[in-house]
Amino acid sequence: MTRPPRRVERTDAIRRDAADPSTPVDSVRTTRSFDASKATHALLPRWLRRRALTVDCTTDRERYAPDDPIHLRVTVRNRLPVPLRLRTAAPVPWTWAVDGVDRASTVDSLPPASGTFEIARRERKTFDTLWHQRVRVAPDEWVAADPGEHRLSARLLVDDPRLAASTTVRIE
Repeated sequence: MTRPPRRVERTDAIRRDAADPSTPVDSVRTTRSFDASKATHALLPRWLRRRALTVDCTTDRERYAPDDPIHLRVTVRNRLPVPLRLRTAAPVPWTWAVDGVDRASTVDSLPPASGTFEIARRERKTFDTLWHQRVRVAPDEWVAADPGEHRLSARLLVDDPRLAASTTVRIE
């Protein structure tokens, strides 16, 4: 003989308590969902949402040989206990630059459409990219980076310049 399910094991225990437990449940109940990131977007001031985020930019080493790919890691952290949503100036949430040249290319530009960046409460989002020590100067021409120090920077594509970070690498 099998035992009947315990109260905590029944998924519809509240509904079945009112009726006979042996009758099947005929309708599926739906619950309302609450989108907290939309609520905080409406309730929290823009300056507070932006100040709650931090951006960090790191590489795996400080010195590189010529033609070694440089791994750039960008970490965005939400310091608030609530999720956040920010409007971005492009469909992508972030971009990176080498010595002020966006995405190491003087040819491409970001798409004109806007987007949103959502981050959960106390979440860390990590973005990775590789720079192959080349700068694009024409649609089909790449120039090798000169030896010496280069500044790699990353920023969220919002209108707050404080949501950016940079690091320096040396090509020997």
